[in-house]
Amino acid sequence: MGLVCRKGLGDFFLKTKLVDQIFEIQKGRQDSYSKIIQELNTADIQFLISPHQSMRTGIFCHQIKAKHKISFKNWWNFLVFDHRVVRDVELPDPLRQLSLLADSAVEKNQDLRNQLLAYKTNEKPYALGPAGRLSAPPPWASMSLKASFSGADKSFADLKEKLNLQGFDSKRSVLLFPGSVWATKRWTENGFISLGQQLQKKGHQVFVMGGPGEEELADRVSKQILGSQSLAGKTSIFESALLIIHSALVVGNDSASTHLASACETPVIAIFGPTVLEFGFRPWSAENYVVQRTDLNCRPCGMHGHKVCPLGTHVCMKDISSDAVLGVVQMALKE
Repeated sequence: MGLVCRKGLGDFFLKTKLVDQIFEIQKGRQDSYSKIIQELNTADIQFLISPHQSMRTGIFCHQIKAKHKISFKNWWNFLVFDHRVVRDVELPDPLRQLSLLADSAVEKNQDLRNQLLAYKTNEKPYALGPAGRLSAPPPWASMSLKASFSGADKSFADLKEKLNLQGFDSKRSVLLFPGSVWATKRWTENGFISLGQQLQKKGHQVFVMGGPGEEELADRVSKQILGSQSLAGKTSIFESALLIIHSALVVGNDSASTHLASACETPVIAIFGPTVLEFGFRPWSAENYVVQRTDLNCRPCGMHGHKVCPLGTHVCMKDISSDAVLGVVQMALKE
């Protein structure tokens, strides 16, 4: 099985053995797209499955030779895909992705279709329990990768040496991810700082995480949390997952970090602002919590948030206190 992905993501999928081969695209470079199309067209591809719905992706897929091409139904993409599945907005996104396999050229999977229908009919995937806890995914739809890391002890030991983390304590470590591609999806810096300071005082080890481009933000937050350490920009996705899977808790925004933590089955607290759970992108694991304001008429203000709050207030994030998040942290850590 092969995967076409953005440059920098492939290593994670190979090391977790989710795929056998990767084709990494350097976004914005036409020669990168052309090279991959040429490579793919030398192979005998039976099924091309695309969960993406953009026209750019459609044009890319159109140039690849495959016996069957499968995607979500769109008004124009009958020109590209011979099997199109209606994207059910009532399902959480992981189940939407599975629906591509439920009624397609791959297999007429009646059992999966029945399971999806039963989940949609009987479950409440966005209802919050005590401390904002979400229900666990059904076992048949688990996306846990925890087993993929069972033989990675040496990799983790090497990572600790690389980052000088020899005193890393899995029972006390809490990872904070203050960043997000969309500025309005970020909880306040002061919120993360105050939370981190309180956690350090309670004896936890705080590490501030982030991807490329988030180093300055992480450094600012970490410098205000005495005893913490910033690791932003210093780890690959696979290495970040190694740290996550050996940590006690992850706190982040509605962003990639909380989804990665969910895949690792590490308890996660996701702070939601301009977006809402009903979009389908909830943390998908057994122990996850959501902190949000539920009494604002301006939520949601967009599918992905904005660079700047449309109202100029950003109260959806500014009005979430560090004490409120700390209370959920203590629940998650069973303190």
